[in-house]
Amino acid sequence: MTKSNFAIRPFRAEDYPQIEDIYLQGLVTGNASYEHRAMTLEEFVDGKNMDTVFVAVELYDDSKVIGWVSGAPISQRPVLAGVLEDSIYIDSNAQGRGVASGLLDRFIDACQELGMWAIHSWIFPENEGSVKLHVSRGFEEVGTYKHLAKMTYGPRAGEWRDTVVYQKLLPKPEKVTAEEEFEHTASERIKAQRPLKA
Repeated sequence: MTKSNFAIRPFRAEDYPQIEDIYLQGLVTGNASYEHRAMTLEEFVDGKNMDTVFVAVELYDDSKVIGWVSGAPISQRPVLAGVLEDSIYIDSNAQGRGVASGLLDRFIDACQELGMWAIHSWIFPENEGSVKLHVSRGFEEVGTYKHLAKMTYGPRAGEWRDTVVYQKLLPKPEKVTAEEEFEHTASERIKAQRPLKA
């Protein structure tokens, strides 16, 4: 996907050092994450739905990452397999170019292509830019977790923070993972049932 001054492409392993640097830029603000360190590449790959990880790169330099987006499952339960939590981070030098909007649009498209039925975004209320971006793409506020966790670093270290949950509903797929799993194991369950005694 090409925008006016940048392009969006799937993640490649060699992108990770730049992804990590951009993530750490976000942590410095104190309004991006409760986490105090970046994940390793192995943790990143293990924790994300890699079909939803995209990077924005300079239009004429495919190797220069200026932002990224990813989705992570909200649960390991099969019945919730169609709900992802998004993360979007932009290089501080690329702010104001529409990079975040482009990445979120591509992420939403990917989720629909994959048969996801909802996207969640957990945002600090102080992160007004992220709130505005998500609302502009049809996300609705569904609730607030009060003093969800205590900050351990940065300008708000020691504070208990609230987190607002925004949700975007996508078209419902005809069949979901849990149904497929149920159908696959139905015969085994039937065979395992003991006949009722007269």
